Amino acid sequence: MIIKPRIIPPDIAHLEMLLHRIKPHHTKIPQLEEILSAKQAGWSGEQSLDFHLDYLKGPHYILHNLRLNDGHHFFQIDTVILFPSFILILEAKNMIGQISIHREKREMRRDTEGFQDPVEQAERQKYLLDEWLYNHLGIRMPIDFLVVFTNRRCTLEFDSSDSSIYEKVIRATSLIDTIEKKKGFYPKRLFGKKELSRIGQALVDAHKEYIPDYMSRYNLNYSDLQKGVRCPACGKYSMKRTKMKWACPVCFHISLYAHEQALREYAVLVAKIISNKEARDFLRISSRHVVYRLLSAYCKERRGSTKKARFLLE
Repeated sequence: MIIKPRIIPPDIAHLEMLLHRIKPHHTKIPQLEEILSAKQAGWSGEQSLDFHLDYLKGPHYILHNLRLNDGHHFFQIDTVILFPSFILILEAKNMIGQISIHREKREMRRDTEGFQDPVEQAERQKYLLDEWLYNHLGIRMPIDFLVVFTNRRCTLEFDSSDSSIYEKVIRATSLIDTIEKKKGFYPKRLFGKKELSRIGQALVDAHKEYIPDYMSRYNLNYSDLQKGVRCPACGKYSMKRTKMKWACPVCFHISLYAHEQALREYAVLVAKIISNKEARDFLRISSRHVVYRLLSAYCKERRGSTKKARFLLE
């Protein structure tokens, strides 16, 4: 049973918004596209696990993309599976090429690229989750992990004297068989369905979504963004407000709510609060009254008097 579904991470959605809004030919575009591509690959790898997890048997609870605070910092786990006798962490890796894992050197390499040792990463997640469960719920429960390579176009090579690495690093195709074997290592039932559900809900309630600020991270400001309302049909920032609707002079597409996506982008990239004047500038509408009606209909909360009102964007 999935109690925390997998949803598209905000950092991917926010990067996509930024790449739509940033001015054409901006020098940061190649860098942003590379980062987005890497994040989308990771997300695709995590999604591909869902096909295999559908075949999981017995009572269990699945939580995807869990982010918890250990009292000092946040730590994130791709997938957590709660079984009556133990907890399993899944760390997904969607990589292609020749992958070499060196346990003694604590690194992973692909050609000339170096990465953190994924086993060390998963072991750290195991430790942090164990401490979180004890500090917040007062429980100790066996925790195991698997590093799962999801892309078929990779070959794995282990340079390690640790023979157990073959039980820790696997391909997605062997995920279910490996989980069933691991169940045999933990025969003692520690929690019933009701208690397990309570643990799962506590983890869900403690989850804090990561909200990135790519504008600050890459030293971008408002002047780096395109203004206007983007046509949902042709993608041009050319839509004009006329007679209670939006019309695109390029492809002639008509929309009633094209401005709503622009306001969502403003909330993510600029600020969650907007004034009438700021909205007129961003949407490229000259009429204060038109903008007031649009903001009043879209926003659930308004602060201040009518003339100096500021609107809270979703």
